[in-house]
This record gives sequence, C-alpha cells and structure tokens, in this order.
Amino acid sequence: MRLGFKFASKSNTFFTHSSLPPAFPPSLPYFPSLSKNFTFSGKKKLSLWVQRVGYKTETQLSDKMESGNPTEQLIRNLYPPIEPYSTGFLKVSDVHTIYWEQSGNPDGHPVVFLHGGPGGGTSPSNRRFFDPEFYRIILFDQVFGGSWGSTLALAYSESHPDKVTGLVLRGIFLLRKKEIDWFYEGGAAAIYPDAWEPFRDLIPEKERESFITAYHRRLNSEDLEIQYAAARAWTKWEMMTAHLLPNDENIKRGDDDYFSLAFARIENHYFVNKGFFPSDSFLLDNVDKIRHINTTIVQGRYDVCCPMMSAWDLHKAFPEADFKVVPNAGHSANEPGIAAELVAANEKLKSLAKNNKP
Repeated sequence: MRLGFKFASKSNTFFTHSSLPPAFPPSLPYFPSLSKNFTFSGKKKLSLWVQRVGYKTETQLSDKMESGNPTEQLIRNLYPPIEPYSTGFLKVSDVHTIYWEQSGNPDGHPVVFLHGGPGGGTSPSNRRFFDPEFYRIILFDQVFGGSWGSTLALAYSESHPDKVTGLVLRGIFLLRKKEIDWFYEGGAAAIYPDAWEPFRDLIPEKERESFITAYHRRLNSEDLEIQYAAARAWTKWEMMTAHLLPNDENIKRGDDDYFSLAFARIENHYFVNKGFFPSDSFLLDNVDKIRHINTTIVQGRYDVCCPMMSAWDLHKAFPEADFKVVPNAGHSANEPGIAAELVAANEKLKSLAKNNKP
C-alpha cells in the first residue's frame, strides 16, 4: 500500500498499450492526462501489469496456452535477471521528475509495470515477470502511484479503454473508505496488534479519531524530526504486514528515513485526498468500460494490506476476468505463489498477442 523519487507497495500492475512508439516518448505525464500527452504512433498494443511463483490456486482456470496446442503449459518461473537498455528521468511538472527504464526486446510487445504504494518504487526484480525476448518492458516510478498499481491500471484503462489490450492486476486496491479504514484506522490491528501499537501510540488519544489526518499533520510538520518519526512508524506498519510470513529485509526499509519519508508522504497524500476520485466507488462504477479487455486478477488469500474483499468485489463486477486466489500468500508480489500466477498471466497475454487475438 505509498515528490520525485523512486516509488512501491500496494499492488503492482502491468498493462499492454495499443500503440506505444519504439522509442520512449520525450514526455510521459502522470495519470490522468497520460494518453493526452503520450504520443502513440506504433502498431503494437500495450499491456498493463499489476505487481505482486509452484502451487495451486483456489480458483483454478485453464493453464493451457491459447495457442491451439493443448499440451503447451504456461511458464510460472521468474525469468533470469536482465539490465535495462535505456534509462532516464522525465520532468512531469515544475517540481517533479520520475525515473523510467526500458529492458527486454526494443521491438517487442510493450508492457508497462505499475508498482505499488503509491511511493513504493520499482526494483530490478520487477523485470523478471516478463519474457525479455517477447516484451518491451517499461518500468517507471509513478508520482501517482500497485496494490496501488491495480488502482492506477483500473483508472487508466477505464478512462482509455481503447488503449489497453490486457490487464494483470494483483492485490486489488479500489481506494474506498472501508479499505482505508481497515488498514489505517484499526481493522487490521485485530491480526497484527503487535505491529499496530507503535503506529497507534505515536498519535495522542485526542487525535485518534482519524489516524490518516493525524499522520498527515506530522508528515508535513515544519520539524524534520517529527516528519521522520511519523514516516518510520507509517512505513514499518505497512512493511510488517505486507508478507504472509515476516520479511526482515522488507521491515528494515522502515529504518531508512529518506525512503520512509518519501513513501509515507506520497501514500498519505493520496489517501487524505481519497485518490482524487469523484466518488467512493468510482472504479467499480466504471468497470463495464473494460469488461472486453483480457484481464487476470491475482489475490493473496491472507492479504492484510489489501484484503480480499476488494478483489472479490471486482471479480463479481467483472466476471469475465480470470480470478486467481493464492491460498498461501499475503500481499507481496514476491511471495512464490503470487509471483507464479503473475508470470503465468503474462505468458497468457503473450500467447494471445502472438495469435493476434483481441
């Protein structure tokens, strides 16, 4: 669950786009004006991917490639590490710049990876979800930020359904009040009371009617030490709940004042402003616009950051999408079962693209 810096966390998303040019565009604005300023001149379509590999999913749809070969199985292992062939920083406003990179096949099928947060940032391991011989892999650190990636992917595709040919969504986050209240106002404390108490205790009792608001005040204090203290508490709370089993390396990120402050301020900014959506159910209300798009939803059964109720609501509103529930996983895209489903979903999109299927 995250201003120019690298950003990561609530879900990540991938999407394929309908006409991404061979060279990275000179300007890539942030959502929602992406398609307005992004010059699409190629013939390839873009695929969106939301982050978060075997084992068996609870909702088991066919794992066979749709290539006409009934014996061809979807790959589920991560691809080997690769390096980008181009990188840069993009100025998106008078204040902000964002990092971007491209790897894989320069002439391949373009896929955009949307990390979580907002504010979590990309990492080299994100490239490994995609076949580098087939995909032109585009990573960038959003200012709008997966869990949060799924939010972005849904918002973009609902605004520009003609530009997206595929969606892979993980750790669904619809940015509704009940989701924010669950994680930041005490709901998840029922499962992680030991992790919750340091987050709670930083705030005096008289301000606990809204932890989001109380943290907003501290994260924007004129006192840098107050900012850092709030940022560490905010970030550690999320990092301690992001995996089914504790991940010490992930938790240690909360000790990095620079990362924590960027991460916490970006997340809190969007949550205080309700994602800048016009209504609480905006993403679900507009899902009919994208029901024609090939989509896979991947959800960890024990995701505490983005509980399964949101993925379930999206599944009911969007029954055409493949729905994969990983029974032994939490929130992180790096948990083996989730990673396996994400790789398999990308392989399915690859097969469809090769066969020129809509």
